[in-house]
Amino acid sequence: MKLNARTTYTRAAAWAVTALSLGAGLMTADAIASDRWDNDFGLRVERILNLVSSELFGIDRPVAASALGPFADPDNRGAVIVAAGLRVGVVSNVTDPQADMIALWPNDEHPSHLFVCVESFFSQNSNPGQASVQRVTLNADPNSNVETIVKGISSCDPIRRTPWGTLVVGEESGANGGLYEILDPMGIDAANPVAILDRAAGTSSDPTRVAKRKAVGSLSWEGNVILEDGTMYMSDELRPSNGKAGGGVYKFVPATPYQGAGPITTLDQSPFVSGTLYGLRVGTRNNNTDYGQGSETGKGVWLAIDPAAVMDANGNIILGNAQQALKLTGYYRPEDMDLDPIAAKQGIVRVCGANTGRMTNGVDSAIEDGANYGEVTCLVDAPKVGATSGAVPQVTRFIAGDRDANHFDNLAFQPHSGRLVVQEDGEVEVLNADGSVKELRGNDIWMCLPDGADRDVQSDGCVRILSIKDTDAESTGVIFDASGETAYVNIQHRATGQGALLRISGFDVD
Repeated sequence: MKLNARTTYTRAAAWAVTALSLGAGLMTADAIASDRWDNDFGLRVERILNLVSSELFGIDRPVAASALGPFADPDNRGAVIVAAGLRVGVVSNVTDPQADMIALWPNDEHPSHLFVCVESFFSQNSNPGQASVQRVTLNADPNSNVETIVKGISSCDPIRRTPWGTLVVGEESGANGGLYEILDPMGIDAANPVAILDRAAGTSSDPTRVAKRKAVGSLSWEGNVILEDGTMYMSDELRPSNGKAGGGVYKFVPATPYQGAGPITTLDQSPFVSGTLYGLRVGTRNNNTDYGQGSETGKGVWLAIDPAAVMDANGNIILGNAQQALKLTGYYRPEDMDLDPIAAKQGIVRVCGANTGRMTNGVDSAIEDGANYGEVTCLVDAPKVGATSGAVPQVTRFIAGDRDANHFDNLAFQPHSGRLVVQEDGEVEVLNADGSVKELRGNDIWMCLPDGADRDVQSDGCVRILSIKDTDAESTGVIFDASGETAYVNIQHRATGQGALLRISGFDVD
């Protein structure tokens, strides 16, 4: 039987009372040597999160600190350390070293395959054989279970399985990045992968299998969420520059929504063939005049985008140009997005996404000169008759980064629990505690609680559940299966130059 959030928090509260009463017997040596733990309520809360992690997070004990590198052993399982109670298994050792986001196939309940995007820059002139989308067979020989099905996409990053039975993949390659839809990915012969012949035009060697979706717009793709009817939310992975806003957030509403009639059989049946585009502008005072720098959270509006005004010679809709013309809200390098499954069951569209921010060094570094720790924000799109696109968007800050948890990139909600898992993609060279020696500290994966019934609108706390010993690498593409008990993750650009797709199991959602 699944426990609801109220039951979980009630049990956790009881454990918290016990933890507070245990005193020095459970304190760290550092805490025992000082009175900080007794007098600092924030430290006390952090301690409780760790002590009752089994009840709150479904793990036995969090990872205490970031792993120290380097680590160049070819054993991919050994490249990470995980929270007590979790288990690490190798799905594949032969994915492309730049493998990024992951989609489960044919469903989240009983996947037989994983599909991954390969985040390698592509040029038709320099690397025509470069893999862009790979098919991975689960429960097969991890040294021979990968096939390339599409090539010719530049910096393939996001990949999603659609409700109508296709895959969509996007290019994180600047303002001209495209979105491609793949029909019947299991039917593509790996001996003859589909090739994108001309990225600007969107032509492929098999247009019945792979098509560019110009109607959804062009941007630097990473974060996107697809609703059941084909409505899509997406963000532009750009940083602010010399006063120019960072990446915008957009919404695509299909002209012909998907009605749930089963998988499509031809690409022209896809909801992504045509539709209307909108851009987010936050600021509600005086009929949405209160917008611009400083108005990144709050209620806002969706502004309709005129494709003809920002279309290039090949029919690509350059959304970054629309952002400048309409003065849409910008964020610091928007990254991955995910749909809150608990809110969705209540009929609420809540989309949460990471904004990387900028750091030059990692935790405890005395030479950090960026200190933009990044954040996770959540957008609730509330239906309203008469509103543009039929809804009113509101953005809140859900996780604020800090010196330890920062530079957020990919993320995923855990089914059933509402917890959010967030991956880091930050700098690893730091100074040790006394500032005398440089260390290499790995990027981490954090698990964060949903917001409870307290006054604020932020996560009730986060703990570290994985850290990477290979400090040349980062984790990417985290995704859970339907049970919430197993997650899959890529360890990208390992020091060994080999691929690493891992299975992390043992999460307790009961």
